[in-house]
Amino acid sequence: MDRQCGGRSVLYGNPAINLERTSSAHDVGRFLVKSMYSSVKNPVVHAGKLQPGHLQALVHASMLGQSQTSLVVHQWMASGVDIEDVYLEGITPVARLLGQWWCDDVIDFATATLAFTRLRQLLFELSPLFLMDACDHARGLTCFMVGEFQAQHTMGMFMLSEFFRRNGWQVRADECETGDDLLRTMSSDWFDLMAISLSCERQVATMRRLIPLIRKASPNPQLKIIAGGALLDVCPEIVTGLGVELITQDARAAQKSALELVSTRPYIRKSDLTLSNVN
Repeated sequence: MDRQCGGRSVLYGNPAINLERTSSAHDVGRFLVKSMYSSVKNPVVHAGKLQPGHLQALVHASMLGQSQTSLVVHQWMASGVDIEDVYLEGITPVARLLGQWWCDDVIDFATATLAFTRLRQLLFELSPLFLMDACDHARGLTCFMVGEFQAQHTMGMFMLSEFFRRNGWQVRADECETGDDLLRTMSSDWFDLMAISLSCERQVATMRRLIPLIRKASPNPQLKIIAGGALLDVCPEIVTGLGVELITQDARAAQKSALELVSTRPYIRKSDLTLSNVN
């Protein structure tokens, strides 16, 4: 896990929640110390909506262990919270907050790593349930997702892929070691869409150079490209002139917007190619 904060680059944006009694580094420290010696208090859910107290419970649980982390979320769903809201209104803001605490040196590397690992494992655990109600809105459209080179896929990119698969996209997210790897992949296979997850500034310059080459080499002359990621939470202007059709931060909205984007202009898809229309 590579932290780059301050003036260099930012992995996580401002936390989407303000947990009660944890507004300063001192208060966070007291909360963390207390968490190690107390059980998780997960408030009752009303009308299927998560409140700051529920997110505090997930933060607490992620510090304690995997079983506690899983229990908190399953209690939410048993109380009527939609699984998509669990992803977007629960896990996402908690991960961002933990990332901000790490960048601010409120929690150390080991604590952050354990918490992120538990949240990531939680997503793996929830995946079969999340995909159980998958539909075919995208009719098998293909998407290639790419993050930072020579790095493990981020939790955000995994979550994005879940929303795409849930709506009928065929998703690939091969790990690319270099820009040449990405260019080879995009030039050798047909994709209707490429989605870029940006987590650090150095990616932007690389992608700005690669995108024209990818468009030129792609078998799909109307390849659409979208971008999102944690970097855009605090530096949205950094992607100016990147050469993508869509900038988005919400996984649910990203899938819907991408489907509209790909569907706006008719073109011959790979599955439509026949001898009669290629000769």
